[in-house]
Amino acid sequence: MKGARGRLLRKLKLIPTTINNLKQGLVLQLNTPDVICIQKCSTPPFYEDHKGNNLAEVETELAEDKLEVEASNLSEAKMELNSTPQVTLSYPSLTDFEEIDPPGGNHPIILYTTSLRGIRKTYQDCNTIRFLLRSFKIIYQERDVSLHLEYREELWKILGGKVIPPKLFIKGRYIGGADEVVGLHEMGWLGKLLEGIPTYSTDCICTGCANMRFSICSNCCGSCKVFTSNWDNNDGLFIRCPECNENGLVKCPICC
Repeated sequence: MKGARGRLLRKLKLIPTTINNLKQGLVLQLNTPDVICIQKCSTPPFYEDHKGNNLAEVETELAEDKLEVEASNLSEAKMELNSTPQVTLSYPSLTDFEEIDPPGGNHPIILYTTSLRGIRKTYQDCNTIRFLLRSFKIIYQERDVSLHLEYREELWKILGGKVIPPKLFIKGRYIGGADEVVGLHEMGWLGKLLEGIPTYSTDCICTGCANMRFSICSNCCGSCKVFTSNWDNNDGLFIRCPECNENGLVKCPICC
């Protein structure tokens, strides 16, 4: 490549010398009347044609040298590309994620979500992760922090802060939120992490809670209050229902 560049530079320097030599040779070869005619004419046809022929040859040689330089640069770029080590990506395993086992983790997959629509992005992220898990037809346990206060306190405790759902756990390993799970799915790695998880054959809806995992308390009818009688004073009063949570809900006895 250096040789081709050297030849190119030398030929560029020789162009003015070549033109001067052509002028001198033409003057010596022409007769006196021809010289006078050339001096009077601003653009002598013979001189211009002769100079043009020589310049065309020089331009052709310069173009050829330029092509050689470009071909040499291209070959060097290919050699550098071939010598660059190729990086191969391997999908992660569950051992690469932080080991955090939520309490009561009888299910291999636990998903913390919320059904409140106050924050649109949070609600949409929960639906996205729920849709991905259902697309693999795997069995998972969903814990809605908006329906049960204990789930929210539980999530904050195991992650050490006031985090917002969705949060996914697989076999006691913390996978992450919506961005992490969607990223794994786009790379084709989420299915690898879900291998060995029990699946279901048909989409069935629970007759007790419609897959909400909670139903209205039958003891207080969702009011969180029950009436009790005070037999000593022959009067009664309302007390807090001991069977439901703060929302007057109990875990579905059919699917939970």
